[in-house]
Amino acid sequence: MPKRGENIYKRKDGRWEGRIKGMDFSVNGGKYKSIYGKTYKEVRKKMNEFRKELPHGKNPCILMMKEASEIWLQEKKTEWKATTYRIYRQIVDKYIIPFLGDVKVNRLDYQVLRDFRVRLNDEKDISLSERYQSYICSIVRQILLYTKSKYNPEIQIPEFPVFKNKKNKTMLPSDTALAALENYLLENVEEDTCLGIAIALYMGIRIGELCALTWKDIDLKENVIRIQGNMQRVRETAEGEKKTKVAVLPPKTADSVRTIPIPPLLFPLLKEHQKEENSFVISGKKNGWIDTRTLQYRFERILQKCGIAYFNFHMLRHAFATRCVSMGFDIKSLSEILGHSNVKITMSLYVHPTMQQKKQWMDKLVSYETSLCCMEGHVPYMVPDYQPSNVSSEECLQSL
Repeated sequence: MPKRGENIYKRKDGRWEGRIKGMDFSVNGGKYKSIYGKTYKEVRKKMNEFRKELPHGKNPCILMMKEASEIWLQEKKTEWKATTYRIYRQIVDKYIIPFLGDVKVNRLDYQVLRDFRVRLNDEKDISLSERYQSYICSIVRQILLYTKSKYNPEIQIPEFPVFKNKKNKTMLPSDTALAALENYLLENVEEDTCLGIAIALYMGIRIGELCALTWKDIDLKENVIRIQGNMQRVRETAEGEKKTKVAVLPPKTADSVRTIPIPPLLFPLLKEHQKEENSFVISGKKNGWIDTRTLQYRFERILQKCGIAYFNFHMLRHAFATRCVSMGFDIKSLSEILGHSNVKITMSLYVHPTMQQKKQWMDKLVSYETSLCCMEGHVPYMVPDYQPSNVSSEECLQSL
């Protein structure tokens, strides 16, 4: 039987209801959380379980986002890979807590999230792509969904704003810059850093894949390189302290494990500078390997020596893909060389048509009448001696 003060009673419809007194249990600020069951014992058990699950005895709806984020990270940590946890932790610490940390979970509405998105887009010290901003917002949504399912189904999940970030557009290094970089690398190829960067330039591999590359992965007999690892920085907690370590992990996805033919230009360079199979292609001063951050620093210094404006190491991968398409590569083959799961990723993110390519395609345009007549197997009647024009699109535009 119910005891006085338990706030459990039998309803007219035969069900039992228990009420947990608190503050702000609903979006509208209700003072009670109702729990239902078929019997008195069932309701009492559910109420006890609910109270135990309240973080630090707090009402879930008056949790700040910084508290909800920490609970979500700790609860989900065992379900994720170490790299996934590190990425989520970094996003929470760098973007979610600084901007939304002091906002109550039930006060996150469309306007708050819109302001959050604006701050991500306009912050002077931050340059985030539209895609990455959307990814951050998806993590905010995951935290809210977790809090809702775990503690209170009455928490409302607001609509997330969507708008384009126009200031961040992937800009490829110019052909002149790439040629200058190529010359420097070939002139200094005896340095393993230059040899490694040349591999990335000619084969389009990721920076983490390059750092994890050993001479065992380079098969000069079969004339291929096998991508089997990816070097990453992993954050872990040991004895209450957060530490970051560098580890060689499996590649990004199953499709990233791949075998790439070595281009003829690169083969003699690899053969000449080949080392023991267990050694890394790019070595460090203190260790036998180099992490991605250090390689990025070395790459920046090389750009400075060449007088080239800064661009991220990953742009070598974009430049490789764009160059392959301009040379007539089969897209499916290129997608597999890059380690993409499908050709859509290759075309939408990594291929950037150059102005020269656009001009070449425009030069192929003829009048609608000419096109129609060619399909019917004869030349236009108004142009009996028709020949394809040698005038470039640029000259045509100047004549208008």
